Amino acid sequence: MEFPSEIIDQIRELHSTAKITAKKIKTEAEEAAQTEKVWAEFEQFLVKGWALHILDLYEKEASRIKKMRMENHPSIQVIDKSYRLAMDESERILRRYPALLEEACRISGLVLDTNSPHPRYGLEGGFFRLEIDEKKRMARFSDHEGRLAEFPADIPAVIETIKKEHKRVFGRSFNGSKFLKRLRTQYKAIIKKKGQVEGTSVPIRHITRRLGKNLKGFRTDEFLVDLSRLIEKGPFEIEGRRLDLQQTKDTQQGMLLHGSAARGYIGFIVFKEA
Repeated sequence: MEFPSEIIDQIRELHSTAKITAKKIKTEAEEAAQTEKVWAEFEQFLVKGWALHILDLYEKEASRIKKMRMENHPSIQVIDKSYRLAMDESERILRRYPALLEEACRISGLVLDTNSPHPRYGLEGGFFRLEIDEKKRMARFSDHEGRLAEFPADIPAVIETIKKEHKRVFGRSFNGSKFLKRLRTQYKAIIKKKGQVEGTSVPIRHITRRLGKNLKGFRTDEFLVDLSRLIEKGPFEIEGRRLDLQQTKDTQQGMLLHGSAARGYIGFIVFKEA
């Protein structure tokens, strides 16, 4: 059956109108959700007293706040007041930052490296690095394997981040035999794929890349610490072979181990006949 064209045209128009309305409502809903998220963050930072986070959010949402000011929004005065208070507090924090950070670390049981002049700090013998950009009021936190976080440099937020990342990297249980077996498995798979023989040196980054593809949740900094633990405590022998690490001058391809295991950059691993 063929329906009259005028019916089809009217229904097509209804569909078109409904589509436009749905798109408009969706856009409004997304905007409302984003607005709710902004004020939720603002409230959270106010409750925590994180002045630098408040300033950062204020700057990110400058266009939104400008629009509110043009519309004479009833909350604009309290928003501006919170900004002024946050600005005063940020100046106080940055003026005394080294002393405040050291005290916060002491209370939290964190130990800064002795050779940690402001604005660059180290922890765990330089394994972790914290850099404070006073001009941008930002903190950058990294380790031997790269940047971990960048955020407004409120000291409680810095302490939270350090503790979280320290626990993630160093707070895990370690089984040396299991880790050595994993190394051995990856080593054999790589030399087999490349048609190489036992005793061939394999770049350590080839090991980490393969683990990254095959092991869910793999992190190279955790691998680095586990390898450091293995070198400190053993075991070293498996399947009649002994693990040996070879150094490299290439700081990009090598890995700098942690603690007493750190004797230059490790570039290759090999299993020699025991």
